[in-house]
Amino acid sequence: MVDVLFLLALITQASALQVPLTLPPQSTGSLISGNTDRYVKTLLQKWGSPGLSVAVVRKDDTAPNGWRHEFGSYGIAQADGAPMTPDSVFAIASNSKLFLAVSVGLLISNKTLARERGEEIGWSTKIRDLVPEWGLMDEEMDRGVSLQDMLSHRTGMPRHDFSGIQRKGGVSEMISSLRYLRPSADFRETFQYNNLMYETLSYLPEVLLNQTYEAYIEEHLFKPLNMTASTFSVAEAEARGTLADGFQRDAQDFTKGKNGTLKATVPYFQRPGEERTWAGAGGVLTSARDLAVWVSMLSNKGRHPYTNETIIPEEIVEHVAYGRSVSHGKPEFPELSPKVYGAGQWRYSYQGHDIIEHGGNNPGYKTQVARFPDDNLGIITLSNDANGGFLLEAVKFRIADEILGLELLDWNDRYEKQYNEYVTKAQRLTPRPSPPKAPSGSFTQLASSSYRHPTYGLLQPCLVPATNTHCADVLASHPVQRILAHSDLSIPTLIVPWKRTFATHLRLAHFSENLFNVTVVWSNAEVREKEGFGRGGDVVIGLDEHFEVEWVRGEEGEGEEGLAFKGGFWGKEGLDSRSPGGIGKGSAEVWFGKV
Repeated sequence: MVDVLFLLALITQASALQVPLTLPPQSTGSLISGNTDRYVKTLLQKWGSPGLSVAVVRKDDTAPNGWRHEFGSYGIAQADGAPMTPDSVFAIASNSKLFLAVSVGLLISNKTLARERGEEIGWSTKIRDLVPEWGLMDEEMDRGVSLQDMLSHRTGMPRHDFSGIQRKGGVSEMISSLRYLRPSADFRETFQYNNLMYETLSYLPEVLLNQTYEAYIEEHLFKPLNMTASTFSVAEAEARGTLADGFQRDAQDFTKGKNGTLKATVPYFQRPGEERTWAGAGGVLTSARDLAVWVSMLSNKGRHPYTNETIIPEEIVEHVAYGRSVSHGKPEFPELSPKVYGAGQWRYSYQGHDIIEHGGNNPGYKTQVARFPDDNLGIITLSNDANGGFLLEAVKFRIADEILGLELLDWNDRYEKQYNEYVTKAQRLTPRPSPPKAPSGSFTQLASSSYRHPTYGLLQPCLVPATNTHCADVLASHPVQRILAHSDLSIPTLIVPWKRTFATHLRLAHFSENLFNVTVVWSNAEVREKEGFGRGGDVVIGLDEHFEVEWVRGEEGEGEEGLAFKGGFWGKEGLDSRSPGGIGKGSAEVWFGKV
């Protein structure tokens, strides 16, 4: 998912709106000043964003309980116009990772557990010594990966996010499927963000204590901090009625210059029962009010901000914030330092001030939770707009500039330039050859076969138009009809139903010879119909995310037939990561063999 997708149709409108760079002095004692308030409202209008929830916390001995919590609520929380409040609940996505990292630290510090096991657990403990289901394709990784390696994203594994799905066997089954995923770097060679490692670590309370991860976090963090709005349960969050709707741009396709239509993603993208595997990597649902307490506790060295009771031992708070992997080897802007990653947190310097933070990105939501440890300051920005990443970053830095008396920078202008660069780049696709060369087999042959990967699942392509009854039903379905309405059907096209956490369909459009362009599409049409929402409000997302697939034929028994997915499909990152390159099965980032 790309954070730089802002609202293209509003760019020309936005240029007429001026965001002030010089501000009068901030009013005494205010963390969210009148200047900030006007700034946020201007940006919401500028980008056509539905809403934003802001919390700012700072230690202040003159304030009740010694901490000041201020909130700013902007725009709407739900499609029916319900206003944003400090109690509006968001999917904070990867800001959930810090809860997971802390849980690992609490297990390590559990002396009773160590006595019962007859040995202590440490950050350097190998995951294979704790989880019997563990296994990786690379032997060195399999044997060597420690808890710290997983927390600091240095295992050598790319994201493989599209392999994600709620499995019948839960997290245990997910862990057992890791051994079939190809690495993209050597062990500890480079930083590569990986949700699957955090999902794996959420299994530790179950293995070690016979307690679910969700119950463990509830007992040790949510309840002691009185974070009553916080939950992992989609059903619970929906029943309360405070869950903010996440908004996305339906049918957005920057490759064709289409900005799409802003729609609420209703219901929430994961349904009750589907959220278990995702809990450790991105499953927390919470509010700005709850996060204000959470950040204050972290800033208070792990002690409750009001009672001073220890919630998390100080050494754990320090450990998870200490950088271990270099994710950004050079500053992105002059005011920033290189960035390092500890455990569920990035750390870098901003205008000479230490900042510890993490972002989050779930369908329809963007979040940022930042704290300035030397300044006893925390800034929380939560957006219910899938394209709201730059907005909340600009607001975060503006608040920091004002409170800390730093040079006031026009972050919004910088981000708008990045957005425009992304839009321009997205339209520079390699043109299809004219005329294209035909594949070595017929499109009908491709559509008559099935292909399987042990982790990514089964693919059964359907050629447009349908050649059998099964495909006729698939192509006649509402979500596929919507996908086809935004497809160039003058190009031979195949649709593959493919239910994943972040996908429902694949669209294969022939390029030339045995190569196809692949689009990973997510639609909520079937869920909406199943749950009685009807048609008309569904969204189709991902039309401009293009990868590649090679149909490897294996003619005359000379090799295995299958589909070799590549072009970034596995989500590799890191300066030293590598793509396989070449052609055939060996070039596959993910290989689906013919069934």
